[in-house]
Amino acid sequence: MNQQINQILGQITEDILEKLAFIFSSPEEEIDSIDKASSITGRVSFTGPFTGILEMSISESALPELAGNMLGIDDDETTAELQQDALKELINVVCGNLLPAIAGKDIIFNVDAPQIISSEDSATSGRDIESEVKLELEEGQCDILLFLDGDIPSGLAGAE
Repeated sequence: MNQQINQILGQITEDILEKLAFIFSSPEEEIDSIDKASSITGRVSFTGPFTGILEMSISESALPELAGNMLGIDDDETTAELQQDALKELINVVCGNLLPAIAGKDIIFNVDAPQIISSEDSATSGRDIESEVKLELEEGQCDILLFLDGDIPSGLAGAE
């Protein structure tokens, strides 16, 4: 795994969780991967100078707070649909900040609409993980995986 990209991905995700959802997190390399049975996973695909997939899994216990904070409503007023929409928006914003941080601000990417996927649909099968970040949240965990098709072209920030 690319340690430079791990650091960038972790910092961006922590910043966005804090600024967009008012959720504080801390990186935890020593914890196990998130339990897929008690989490929801969002995915966004992108193409450009390099292509790939960003997946984010978050504990179901953290979703009401995520959605409530992002929407400015009480946690108990959030529905499953609102929680999934909040996760999709979160992964979209993370991806939108991650790609320029890796490739540079002048590089253009096409980012697909984010979607919620089942644990069976995860990109982990048959792909190499370029970066993996595990964050501990007050109410659970958040795992972020970056999969790339091929290598990042030399000369871009993350290729070093």
